Amino acid sequence: MTLYHRKLNRESGHYEYVRHFIPEVYWYTDQKIAIQEKGVRSADIYKIRIPEEQLKDYVAPDEDASRTGCEWTVENQDVFVKGECRLETIKSVADLEKQHYVYGIVNSWSDNQFGGIPHLRIGGAA
Repeated sequence: MTLYHRKLNRESGHYEYVRHFIPEVYWYTDQKIAIQEKGVRSADIYKIRIPEEQLKDYVAPDEDASRTGCEWTVENQDVFVKGECRLETIKSVADLEKQHYVYGIVNSWSDNQFGGIPHLRIGGAA
């Protein structure tokens, strides 16, 4: 999985995305269908678990200010891509749509690095 962490560039006022590749994750996709007045709408819902052995360089978002550039974090509104995406930078999800990548936006995450199966859990949708 490739994760693009969204950061605000204070000089330009625009968001930038910092790329990090995570070679092994557990990826689950479910499709939700909603019937609305304007018709049927569907969305892919993603549940991703990143196992402890892939968390070597992970830092919690509240520690983000001390990052040296080689660590990574995850927060809501970050973008994830199924597999390895070789685009070093993206400006928006439109860059991924042009290349037909399977991607989603993080809308929940939890740090579960305790108990019998330590991991990060990411929830998101396309």
